[in-house]
Amino acid sequence: MAQTQRKPVYVQPEHHEILRRIAYEERCNLSDVLDVVLEQADWKKVAREASQKPTQRAMERASQ
Repeated sequence: MAQTQRKPVYVQPEHHEILRRIAYEERCNLSDVLDVVLEQADWKKVAREASQKPTQRAMERASQ
């Protein structure tokens, strides 16, 4: 079998449980479910939100 070029992905515990249930119901691997989710993600939105995170965190630290 060919080696895939997957990168490590951290999935929060509550999301892991959801993905695990979907994999069980669809009778497939958890990695297959995760692949589909990642393919359907709006990566422009993800990039936009990720670029705003450092600014949001800096503002939160300044207000504390």
